[in-house]
Amino acid sequence: MSILPSFMSVVNRSTINSLINQLQVSSQTHLTGQLDVQATIKHGWKLYFHTGRLVWATGGVHRFRRWSRCLSQFCPQVNLNSIYLEVGTAESWEYPVLTVLTRRGQVTQEQAVAVIENTLKEVLFDILQAVELEPLTYKTSPQGGLEFPLTVLSSEQMLLQVQQALKMWCQTGLMYQSPNLAPVVKRPDELRQQMSLPTYQKIAALVNGKLSLRDLAAQMRQDLLILTRSLMPYVHKGLVDLVEVEDLPSLVPPPKATNQSAAQSIGSLVVCVDDSVQICQRLQEILTQAGYQFVSVQESVRVLPVILERKPSLIFLDLVMPVASGYEICAQIRKISIFKQTPVVILTGNDGILDRVRAKTVGASDFLAKPIKAELVLAVVQKHLKTAATPALESR
Repeated sequence: MSILPSFMSVVNRSTINSLINQLQVSSQTHLTGQLDVQATIKHGWKLYFHTGRLVWATGGVHRFRRWSRCLSQFCPQVNLNSIYLEVGTAESWEYPVLTVLTRRGQVTQEQAVAVIENTLKEVLFDILQAVELEPLTYKTSPQGGLEFPLTVLSSEQMLLQVQQALKMWCQTGLMYQSPNLAPVVKRPDELRQQMSLPTYQKIAALVNGKLSLRDLAAQMRQDLLILTRSLMPYVHKGLVDLVEVEDLPSLVPPPKATNQSAAQSIGSLVVCVDDSVQICQRLQEILTQAGYQFVSVQESVRVLPVILERKPSLIFLDLVMPVASGYEICAQIRKISIFKQTPVVILTGNDGILDRVRAKTVGASDFLAKPIKAELVLAVVQKHLKTAATPALESR
């Protein structure tokens, strides 16, 4: 993998070579898995590969901002409020959501690729900028790869593009200025005197310390470098300051809290993923009467956001779903670390050996044949939730 000669005079050679070597090894070994890049205890990134080529990246200081910004910029038709939930430390939940949105037709293939390419460029830019400031550590894992990639990209080509962008950034005197910083007007009266009233009003409304340079560039539809360069004279004069800004919180409020005694009296939460309203209603009747909490999901695009928010103890999953099959959804669930041990029970009307074998390969825990029978539902729930109280319910 080649390096731009002039770029090497700006950024430390050994740290850049270390990153390049990691990417080369991932490419040459046809890695399907992830490369963890760690800067500090609380600051790191994950690069995902499929057969040695880049498919996704996540992490950094503005994970939620980046996801929100990319969707707003490249997929303006998507309602962020319907899918953007509090996910804590769940790994790479954005990519499965993007995959399902694409298969559902809510996002075009071209839009999805644009989101992926922009995300990779931003993450690689931040990593390259970080290597000059502190040593990075790397860890490659064949686990955690993303199945069914929407696109695969050459790590060498991506890195060269980002190197060129960072070279131009540094040559403008911005090497130690992160595009994740937010400009804020520091001395409004003096700034007003140096520009027309309409220009000042526009700047004052946006340069408020709440939008990062990347946010501003996307919102104003301007090139990031050109926008930042236009603000730097005011920064040098002390009229505008660049400050750190926190990542975005969840756009969907968490469920209302219940008091401790009420929470203790409610049983484990069970989620049913099935496009049949009748199946969901039947399971709800059986399980709620037995003392369990219950949530149903009829649309595959909502599965990951719902389970990430609610964190169920057990999931019933229909094998035949529109847009994404039960196999695909189960595989996506297992990619999220907090759900690796969560029981996933497949609902199927075709309980064949091939279905069972394939379901096991994607991490299914058990099968339940349709039509739904109360005694079998309760038996499978009690089998996998051994700590749950045994409900007294007559067979139906």
